Formats: sequence, structure tokens, C-alpha cells
Amino acid sequence: MKYVQLLPFMDREELNKVAQEIMSGELKGVKLEMLFPFLGRENLHELVDQLIEKKETEILQSIIPFISKEKVLDIYYAAEKGEIPNFDSSSCIPFLGSDKIKEIFRELVKNASDESKDSDEE
Repeated sequence: MKYVQLLPFMDREELNKVAQEIMSGELKGVKLEMLFPFLGRENLHELVDQLIEKKETEILQSIIPFISKEKVLDIYYAAEKGEIPNFDSSSCIPFLGSDKIKEIFRELVKNASDESKDSDEE
């Protein structure tokens, strides 16, 4: 039997403990990504904060489908600020609401026109 087969039958408290042990390096041989479908939203959001802090690009990429739009936005903005190396912030877009996508579009257009004005002045 593989450990993955037991995950659906474990309670969230124990799964969160396992996730924290993986994050701290105490527990090896278990992929954090395998826990995502079984962790509660609050636990996943805590993990996102830790993963951003640790700059875990690949795992952040994997967690996006399991978290709220608000937390995806946190990842997006962290990536835009350069806090997550080699993270393509556009991968967050499909998981954001249409209003937020419009807002990001407007920000990008505004920034592009501001940059255009700056280069024209030089």
C-alpha cells in the first residue's frame, strides 16, 4: 500500500501536521503537493504564506488550483514584485475573478503608457 491511499481518510488536523513536518524538513519522502486536495482552505492559505517566504516556485505553481482567488492574488503580487524567482505570474490569471483580471489589465495598460511617456520625454 502507498501512503497516498491513506490521505483521504486522515483528518485535517493530522494532514496539517504532516504538511508542517514536510515544510520543516522533518518528514522526507512525502510530496507536499499530494496533501493539497485534502487540506482545509485555512491550512492551504498558511502554506501559501510559508511557500512565498521560502520562495518555493514549483510548489506554489501546484497549489494555485486549491486556494481562494484572494490567495492566488497574493501569489500574483508577490511574483510581480519579484519575491518569487522564476515564477510566471500569468499562471495565476485563470484562477482570478473577471473583475480582478480587468483591474490587472488596467494597471498594466497604465504602467505601459507611463513607461511610454517616460521614454518619449528622454
